[in-house]
Amino acid sequence: MNIRKSTFVLGLAAAVVFGCAVGAWAQSQAKVIWHWPDSIEAVHAAPQIHKVLFENDHIRLLEVTVPVGTTEPPHGHKYPSVFAYDAVQPKLSDHVMEDDTHRTIDRRYEDADWYTPQCRTMGPQAPHQVTILDPFPQHFYRLEFKKMDGKAIEFHEGVSVAPLA
Repeated sequence: MNIRKSTFVLGLAAAVVFGCAVGAWAQSQAKVIWHWPDSIEAVHAAPQIHKVLFENDHIRLLEVTVPVGTTEPPHGHKYPSVFAYDAVQPKLSDHVMEDDTHRTIDRRYEDADWYTPQCRTMGPQAPHQVTILDPFPQHFYRLEFKKMDGKAIEFHEGVSVAPLA
């Protein structure tokens, strides 16, 4: 195995371990309750962008690639997740479709923040469409937590429920 591939595998493994450690926290931050049909969920609505690399009853690992000049099909994410960024992230516009409101969020990452691998957490996401504004694609891995076993963690249709005191 060459050094580049070894580094990638070790980095991905570290991201997964980190993801497991913060998964419970990510679920507690869920502000969106998923109520859209599964047909709008990312792997169904935008499979050319969200490639499933691994899936079991507990987690799903997606490779997300948004080509230059692309606007994604409308899609959402019903599970809390951890993002592992392995490349500089482009400027983008994210059109969010939450219930009766539609809003556009322009996100611009500072170059200095994105030269090294990063991990971020995200709760479930309402349907949205991302448009890449930079002359390079967006690429990252998304580890979704479909189910987590443990004391004080309960689930109802993939949405976390706050533990009782």
